[in-house]
Amino acid sequence: MRVTVISTFATDKLIKNSGVTFRKGGPALFITRTLDELNIPYDLFCSDNAIVEIDMRGNNEKGRIIRVTPIKRVSEIRKGLVLISTLLKEFELKAIGEFPCLDIQGYVRDGTGFGKKKKFDSEELEKFEVVKATGEEIQYIPKSRVNSIKVLVVTNGCEGFDVITQGEKYSFRTNRIECDDTIGAGDTFFTAFCVKYYQTKNIFWSAEFAKRVTNEFLENKKALKKEGANKCDGVLKVRGGKNNEIVR
Repeated sequence: MRVTVISTFATDKLIKNSGVTFRKGGPALFITRTLDELNIPYDLFCSDNAIVEIDMRGNNEKGRIIRVTPIKRVSEIRKGLVLISTLLKEFELKAIGEFPCLDIQGYVRDGTGFGKKKKFDSEELEKFEVVKATGEEIQYIPKSRVNSIKVLVVTNGCEGFDVITQGEKYSFRTNRIECDDTIGAGDTFFTAFCVKYYQTKNIFWSAEFAKRVTNEFLENKKALKKEGANKCDGVLKVRGGKNNEIVR
C-alpha cells in the first residue's frame, strides 16, 4: 500500500492568554506523521510553507491564513489512496487517483478572519470516495450536493461523529479527553479513517480505528503537556487490536 498526500505544511502562530508561541503545523504535518506511525509509505505534493494564526483564547481554536501558495506540479496519479487536505484552496479541487478522499476544511474557509467560512460547491465532491467535514463546515455545502457524496464523515468534536452513506446515517460516540490543544486531531482522524476504509470498505471498522488512533493522539498531547514539553503537537503510539491491523 502506498498513499498520495496533497496538502500543506505551516508555521502556526498560537495566540493564547499566556502569550504567543510558534510551532510547526499544517494538515500535511499531521497526515504524514500518522502515516509514518502506521508504517505506510507515501508520496507528498505540497506548496511552500504557509503561515497560520490560531486564536486559542477562551477555549477556542479559530485560525486565519496569513500566507499560502498554490500546490502545483502534481503528477498523474492512477492507483491507490489519495488524501487531499488544504488550508485555503491552494490545490484546485479535483478527485484524482483510484481512491480520492477529501477533508473539506480548506475549501469552505474564508481566509479573511479567525474562523470565518464561506459557501463552496463543486461537482468534484461527488467523485470522492470519502469527504470529511465538521458539523459547521458541512453547512456551507449545498444540501443537494451533500446528499450526493458517497461517504460523508461529519465530526462534532468531543460529541463524536456521523458517517452518512447511501441515505443512512451511523453515529459514533467518542471518549471525552480533556485536552486544551486539539490541533491536528481532525487531520489524524481523517487519515486513519481513510486508510482503514480504503483497506476494508467497512465504515464500522474504519470508524473504530480512526476513533482509537485519534484518542491516542490526544492522550499523548495531554501527556506531553504534563511533562512540560515545549512542543505539544502529539505523538502517535498505535497498538494492535481486533480489526485494527494495518494491511500493507
